[in-house]
Amino acid sequence: MDDTPPASMAAVNKAAGSSSTFQPAKTQIEVIPCKICGDKSSGVHYGVITCEGCKGFFRRSQSGPVNYQCPRNKQCVIDRVNRNRCQYCRLQKCIALGMSRDAVKFGRMSKKQREKVEGEAQLIKQGVSPGVNGYGDSDVTLHSPNNNSYFTYNTSPDYMYQSTNGYGFNDNTTSPGGDNSAVYSPTTSPTTATPVTMLKAVDLLDTVAFGKAVHEAHQRTCLYPAETVAQLKATPLTTDLISVYQNMTHRQIWTEVAERLTLAVQQIIEFAKMVPGFMDLSQDDQIMLLKAGSFELALLRCTQAYDAETDSVIFGDKFVPLQAFTAFNEEERLLQSQIFDLVKTIQAINLTESEIALFSATLLVRPDRPGLKDTTDIQKLYEKISSALKLELGKNNREDDNMITKLNQITWIVRNLNTQHITVLNKFKISQPDVEFPALHKELFSVEGLDNS
Repeated sequence: MDDTPPASMAAVNKAAGSSSTFQPAKTQIEVIPCKICGDKSSGVHYGVITCEGCKGFFRRSQSGPVNYQCPRNKQCVIDRVNRNRCQYCRLQKCIALGMSRDAVKFGRMSKKQREKVEGEAQLIKQGVSPGVNGYGDSDVTLHSPNNNSYFTYNTSPDYMYQSTNGYGFNDNTTSPGGDNSAVYSPTTSPTTATPVTMLKAVDLLDTVAFGKAVHEAHQRTCLYPAETVAQLKATPLTTDLISVYQNMTHRQIWTEVAERLTLAVQQIIEFAKMVPGFMDLSQDDQIMLLKAGSFELALLRCTQAYDAETDSVIFGDKFVPLQAFTAFNEEERLLQSQIFDLVKTIQAINLTESEIALFSATLLVRPDRPGLKDTTDIQKLYEKISSALKLELGKNNREDDNMITKLNQITWIVRNLNTQHITVLNKFKISQPDVEFPALHKELFSVEGLDNS
């Protein structure tokens, strides 16, 4: 069951004078997004600025014994779209960010906390979004024409490599093996966190630690880990469901694909933000790299969601045969065929998870993308990623000219498919101008992104 729409509940909360909600006199706290999922907040609930949905979820979790289980690896991204998919990770994020029943008893924020909240609200009113983690971080948001954007970049002088799933990257953690290799760990509540030294320069990481960090970023943002894929393969698809897809209209199938692609891209953005050094690039260059590379990374991630034996792909929570998507026109079917030919090619060379992660990062951080400003820093980061990829290939006895040639060929193919995707997408938009795509989809995939050469 989905959560109560926060917009309507905010008004109810105000009228009822909720005892768990504190509203600073100097500002409207509701302009700050929910710290748990990023949706519209309705006040401070259980000590943290949240929406009504996350407030209700936390209240229900505290009303009696709970036995939430994570269907993946206890690292699910919790955002506005995904918040209902994993109760375990949602509750862990609530606790990590400081939600507590004691906060209701103790009531008010400290003066310092109140000042931070008021400052954060003022930043948002000026067009600067602090994101969903912690109080007072300064994140810059790229606004779409309707001011509904999913791009958020941290520009705080003391930031962690932090993402909306509540995990941060810092340099005072120790790996299980006892060395000083970089690892990810849950961020603590902004009200209880102790000072730590934050990494600001990717140069502090050696090639091995860098490669581990990128692999970890890939794992944390993977929609379909191996165990999930195995479960879905074991779930038979009914003929009725196949008929549903076969009977979809042209606009319906495009809308469905756009929703699925947007979900994948949200994870790709989180992946990018966790790649050491990416957040050190200028905000404009981060945006340009994501616009140019998101679809290409989504193609790589298709390798985890495609079953060559049945010629089917994960669509929602089922493996659906490609032949069920009958509403595409001839040009669109050709693109679909080329995409999954590429997927088969990538699957055939058996890249490991680490290799896929680092290869994805090379596609993301390419200094030859059009519109970039500071190509020197991007080139430096690209070379570090390339070195880590070569090291990983060498460790697996795969660093030979043949493998490098194959990866270069794949790079060329995905760039061409990226261009073709923009072409067919814009033809569809011209033929169906009233179809509304998700905000993030509209920001990333437009005619401006057509020149990828």
